[in-house]
Amino acid sequence: MTADRLGAAVFGTGKIGRAIIRGCVEGGRIRVVAGVVTSADKDGHDLGELAGIEPIGVAATRDVESMLGRPDVDVVFYCGLGDPPSVAGHLAQFADYGKDSVTLTGLVHPVTALGADGARDLHDRAVAGGARIVGAGWNPGFLLDVLPLTWAACCSRLDRVYAQRVADMSAWGDGVHLECGIGLPPEDVTPSASNRLDECVGLIADGLGLTLDRVDTHDEPYVTKSRRRYEQRVVEPGTTAGFHKRCIGVVGGKPLIELEMYAIFAIDESEDPVSEGARVLIDGDVTVETEVRGNWFGDSYPITAAKAINAVGPLRQLAPGLYRPDQLPAGV
Repeated sequence: MTADRLGAAVFGTGKIGRAIIRGCVEGGRIRVVAGVVTSADKDGHDLGELAGIEPIGVAATRDVESMLGRPDVDVVFYCGLGDPPSVAGHLAQFADYGKDSVTLTGLVHPVTALGADGARDLHDRAVAGGARIVGAGWNPGFLLDVLPLTWAACCSRLDRVYAQRVADMSAWGDGVHLECGIGLPPEDVTPSASNRLDECVGLIADGLGLTLDRVDTHDEPYVTKSRRRYEQRVVEPGTTAGFHKRCIGVVGGKPLIELEMYAIFAIDESEDPVSEGARVLIDGDVTVETEVRGNWFGDSYPITAAKAINAVGPLRQLAPGLYRPDQLPAGV
């Protein structure tokens, strides 16, 4: 709680951006000194008020350049939506100003997200600007990639890496609900850019030193048979109530890494074949099975924000460049 704490800017004040603001204020290690919004109705408002807490004396702005020109901004939390090239464009701009950045939107495995050339270009921009970049969070960024990688690294012979997460997405942000097509006919829904399991597979493979033959991705809407409601949102029967994703990394002609995720709006145990939770199964010369439990399942935004906030200290121990979350030093 000293005056020389790191200064952070928060880009985007949707649900995860608000969680970042609250997490920084509650944690006390990082000061929120600036924030960028994209809508005129938020411009000029106090970031604390936007986050649902007491005012913190910092006004939101739509002027990205003025935020980046501030000497008290050490790190930027990118909390906006966008496809990987769009996200990379923002992060490259931050790096040009010498600002470290943590993105809550993808890029946990930059080569998968951007291609080898795109990842190299972003890395080079970071090095030139003297900045560090990482994609970090809970999922992706830990639960379906760093955690199974950690357990798999305990095997001498590895036969299978499997991880599954089942999430009730009712409390997720409106932007993600829109992106996932919640309430729309399934034929009108395109695969969501969020929770890209191919990036998680790529991270696990790189962390284990494996060369992937290919990655098979399956992504389909989850259609409800019953009417569902959470707060003001209603999802009618026959429409999209989430997604089911599977991603398989093939190594040496055999499936080796398999990741699976269900995100379902208002999980109904009488209809849905899964219940909320997560598990990791590693098969090889030893077998490890882990179940993940806790009270964060109902709303995973605070724990996601905490992972990103706590990534800042380890990130700043590294040389300028672009990193995966598993490459960060342990600790905060």
